[in-house]
Amino acid sequence: MAYLPFTQLMPSTIRPIYQALPGLEAHLPCAGFAQLPTPVEAHRFDGQRVWVKRDDLSHPIYGGNKVRKLELILAAAQADGKDQLITFGATGTHHGLATAIFCRQLGLGCEVLLFDQPDSPHVQHNLSRLEQEGARRVFCGSLANTLRRYYLHPARLRRGSQFLFAGGSNELGVLAFINAALELKAQIDAGECPVPARIYCPVGSGSTIAGLTLGMALAELPTEVIGVRVADSHVGPIPACTVGSIAQLMARTVRWLGRRHIDWPAGVPQPRLDERWIGAGYGHPTVEAEAAVGAFESELGVPLDLTYTAKTFAAVRDAAGSDATGGPLLYWHTLSSAAEAQA
Repeated sequence: MAYLPFTQLMPSTIRPIYQALPGLEAHLPCAGFAQLPTPVEAHRFDGQRVWVKRDDLSHPIYGGNKVRKLELILAAAQADGKDQLITFGATGTHHGLATAIFCRQLGLGCEVLLFDQPDSPHVQHNLSRLEQEGARRVFCGSLANTLRRYYLHPARLRRGSQFLFAGGSNELGVLAFINAALELKAQIDAGECPVPARIYCPVGSGSTIAGLTLGMALAELPTEVIGVRVADSHVGPIPACTVGSIAQLMARTVRWLGRRHIDWPAGVPQPRLDERWIGAGYGHPTVEAEAAVGAFESELGVPLDLTYTAKTFAAVRDAAGSDATGGPLLYWHTLSSAAEAQA
């Protein structure tokens, strides 16, 4: 596939997190390939106005929320002399595909450990794209087995290997979405949208909600961030997608800043999860999610996926319909709408 060089895609916008947290830029390199700010738009669904943050447009080749994280994570890996990145996800992983695309752009090797999810044409498409992008695909079966392979991987003994948790969920991924919250604050200040009463986003590995929740505190906005849980809460006895696991990720990020002598001037709010929409489990469609797909695509002309975004938008439709006077709602759209992502 032919790609534009990153030098032609470099945005002119300075990431607002560098101004909000003085001294951070020296510790947080940025590859600069996310096309920011992403638009925020007003749409009507079922007669109710809902604001949509269009992170599907974060990159012309492959957008979505992973791009924000990867422009920081991959830049840090290169600055640390890494030449290979190893991560994991489900067989239909958007994170793995985005990682493979941008690793290839930057000349990094990429290996993706894969656990099973319900099969679909979308899953098969992403698997095929992973192969096309040159990623090494390792099929591990269960999530538990994938985690064992990830933590016991022999490449951990190799200096040039960088390990990245699923979803890009680490401190840098959280910082990317603190920056996203500050980006939204600038759009509010510019009159592009009102202050949302609530923001809805999908929650799998947790860094998107962690960053947005911290970012709203840093921006001093009264907005409540509600994460819609789309992944299983535990892997065996281990919390994987819970209020506690998200809170730990937020606390780790604040400690990361402190170790670099960067003051966190805001509080650390408790994250909020809506756990009503997961249905039979990760990757399993629901009736409400399928209805949400039709409503969203007919209004915007861009897709939802039944694993993450459709379940989240089902929650948004329910909130808009049941509490029309509760203040503006914003849905943070995290799935790429780039043509090559959907082909």
